[in-house]
Amino acid sequence: MNRIDRYIGNSVLWGFLIVAVVLLGLDFALTFIEQIKKVNDNYTLQSLLQVILYRLPGKLAEYIPIASLIGTLMGLGTLAATSELTVMRAAGMPIWRIGFAACQPILFVSLMGMGISEFVAPAAEQKANLIEKFKNQASGTFSLSGGVWLKADNNFVYIDAADDTGTLYGIEIFAPKEQELKYTRRAATAQHLQGSQWQLNDVTETRFFPDRIETKSLPNAEWTVSITPENLFLASQDPETLSLSQLLNYQTYLRQEKLDASQYELEFWITALRPVASLALVLVALSSVFGPLRSSTMGGRIFSGVIIGLAFQNALNIFGRMSIAVSFPPIIGVSIPIIICLLAGIILVRRRG
Repeated sequence: MNRIDRYIGNSVLWGFLIVAVVLLGLDFALTFIEQIKKVNDNYTLQSLLQVILYRLPGKLAEYIPIASLIGTLMGLGTLAATSELTVMRAAGMPIWRIGFAACQPILFVSLMGMGISEFVAPAAEQKANLIEKFKNQASGTFSLSGGVWLKADNNFVYIDAADDTGTLYGIEIFAPKEQELKYTRRAATAQHLQGSQWQLNDVTETRFFPDRIETKSLPNAEWTVSITPENLFLASQDPETLSLSQLLNYQTYLRQEKLDASQYELEFWITALRPVASLALVLVALSSVFGPLRSSTMGGRIFSGVIIGLAFQNALNIFGRMSIAVSFPPIIGVSIPIIICLLAGIILVRRRG
């Protein structure tokens, strides 16, 4: 029986790998076509390719549930088309045993995806962001978009990018006084010194007076801010690019500051429950192979897998965002489509068995 389990598992694993490669290839091509218009003398074609490649690990982890669904349909569908599943069933092998064998490789790749999300994707995404920001600064474009806004010590701070060594890039500090703007500081970079002390480099300071505006350039200047380097770094990243530990740490900080952490909590549960979502979709695929898709063509199975996967992903997004809108715990919004898939898969598999 172990040999049969390995045979089923290998079929599903190969189906998953083929689908994952196709999805990543399509993502690469579409992103390249969309971003090629940004190429110029500073942001070269080589830079664009580096950015896209650095972001592929995160995309792979994100595509695992859908690739698991379509890969299972392909792997088991191939066995069904050659009547091998029929022979296994005639030999007394129950459907749950076939499902158990199909779930093993999916569980393995899901756990591998968790490792990628925790250790590989955040660092790679950070490198991609820094390449984009550096090239924009080299071309002389400073745009207050694409980064993060913070309120720190009654000042409003914009950070274009940051890395985990305590270096900030493209900083804009707005210091208001009552209803008026007192001064602004723009700096190319900032390094953390100690405690709440930072050093701004290549600074342009603009002060506003009732009768005039004064602007001066400084090689460096001191900046005192109460936020820690780690939290400044996490604040400058998109929630979906952070690891589970980073999401958990930043949630704790936001709650301590009595700020809204729901977006980071939502991304935490989407990532944490990704293996469960993958297994739920495998059950749906299993019930489909033994049900309405058992005599379908490979193209029909792939099309059905794409439709089910898109429906699941949209439901995940809708219920997740809805939970934030109505102030429900995000884990409830993320769990609803996963539980529906699990229950539907279990019920349908039991009926087929």
